[in-house]
Amino acid sequence: MSLDFSTGAIAKRDLITVDEKTTVLDAARLMVEHDVGSLVVEKNKERIGILTERDILRKVVAKSLHASFVTVKEVMSSPPVTIPHDKPLREAVDLMNRRRVRRMLVTEEGKIVGIFTLRDILAYNRICLYCGKQIKSVMDTPEPEPYLECTCSARYHTRCAETVVNCSNCSRTLVTHVIYPEPSETSGG
Repeated sequence: MSLDFSTGAIAKRDLITVDEKTTVLDAARLMVEHDVGSLVVEKNKERIGILTERDILRKVVAKSLHASFVTVKEVMSSPPVTIPHDKPLREAVDLMNRRRVRRMLVTEEGKIVGIFTLRDILAYNRICLYCGKQIKSVMDTPEPEPYLECTCSARYHTRCAETVVNCSNCSRTLVTHVIYPEPSETSGG
């Protein structure tokens, strides 16, 4: 996987935001509704922080506080860890590691415009569930390898999917056209 791509290339721009005066309970409900692990916090439409599941767990739940009486402002991380959109992904990964964060907010001209997570970075590193080898993407080579993705998100090289037929993860049928390996291609020879 190439880490020379800009952070802006993988950042999600459709941020879910919440006002700093919102209760943690309402913010948690918003996270569940949108199936996200964090919210960008705003004050007067200016993005000032981030609220993560970890913030809620450590600063509210572990202290036995009532989420309906605690505001986002009291537990958010502010200022958030950010990186300019044109910086290479390798710098972002290094900063995330040093600051011990799983999410990074992306800025453009000093304003928060996007977010990406460790999961987003890992999604670019595709591994075939059958052979265990990397599926080269457009980030790795000018000629990316074709692959097949099961509904459970398991990925396979196209040739591997034709060999395995059913997903190793969930047993769903991947292909109807089957290619059996030649005896010389198997470990038994």
